[in-house]
Amino acid sequence: MIELDGLTVQVGRFHLREVSLRVPTGGYALVIGPTGSGKTTLLEAIAGHVKVRAGRVLLHGQDVATTPPEERGLGFVYQQYHLFPHLSVRDNIAYGLANGRADRPAERAARADELADALGLTHLLDRGIHDLSGGEQQRVALARALAPRPRILLLDEPFASVDPTTRHLLRREVRQLHDSEGITTLQVTHDFDEALRLGDLVAVLADGRIAQSGTPEQVFRYPNSAFVAQFVGTGNVLGGRIVRTDENGRERARTDEVQFAARFICEPLELDVVAEREGPAHAVIRPEDIVVSRMELPSSARNQMAATIVRLERVGPVTQVHLDVGRPLVAAVTSASADEMQLAPGASVTIAFKATAIHLL
Repeated sequence: MIELDGLTVQVGRFHLREVSLRVPTGGYALVIGPTGSGKTTLLEAIAGHVKVRAGRVLLHGQDVATTPPEERGLGFVYQQYHLFPHLSVRDNIAYGLANGRADRPAERAARADELADALGLTHLLDRGIHDLSGGEQQRVALARALAPRPRILLLDEPFASVDPTTRHLLRREVRQLHDSEGITTLQVTHDFDEALRLGDLVAVLADGRIAQSGTPEQVFRYPNSAFVAQFVGTGNVLGGRIVRTDENGRERARTDEVQFAARFICEPLELDVVAEREGPAHAVIRPEDIVVSRMELPSSARNQMAATIVRLERVGPVTQVHLDVGRPLVAAVTSASADEMQLAPGASVTIAFKATAIHLL
């Protein structure tokens, strides 16, 4: 288990401020955030490479904030690999075992062979590091970190330097190894898609603070701020205000209802929403919750309006439809539907989405 309790770190002018996060034993957590948000500094604080000014770093219940790095029992995979160029692949993998529990050469060789097999490196064991591709070097770095069987593994953007195909394969291999080895894993990345594919828990880091944490689904579907919504690519984020109304559009007297039918005013749009309060707010609408049609849609949709297609962006089986409704909106449809409807820039369409599809911040 990894537990950070009010962790505060200063590196130069940068601060991590009162970071609290818990990764359960055997869990896989990802910390995401933009460049400069403090992701690598967070890992280095856990590993003991930077000094903790305040707070606690608990690993399996033990506060290690003042424990030397080599005594923390961690595996750490850096973005830049840091392999030994004068050693073979086999010797790089076995390096972490030289002073560990596996003192016998036969034990070290067996563990290196085991990890090489799991990561597809068996045919490369006798090669030098300079003979490997970036993806192969990343596998070696991962195998070396796993060789001593650490209880906790830290990953610093481990797939950032490889091509998309290799990245996909490495993600799958890392998750399989995590599951088979039962290692508590904390990875940092700026790629939310990676978090969706790998993580049990996601924490969004912004300016040295945790902005939101939860399951990937919770963070993706229910962001708690406009920053989180925009960073994780939740969809359309609109600023405006909530006005309580009745079914005829007249403003109602204030009541103690928990939820109420309301109108979200976002010039030039007025959208029907379900709200819990009045006043300034942001509305988040996921692209896949917006229905696009070349025909008039059924009146059951509370929010329905005319739109003009600005451009189409095809991403495999999904097409992002960039729309103008007086302000930009993005909808997502299957590429097959886009072809069937003959969607094209400049075309007029009708869009609709439910009042309950709007997430209010």
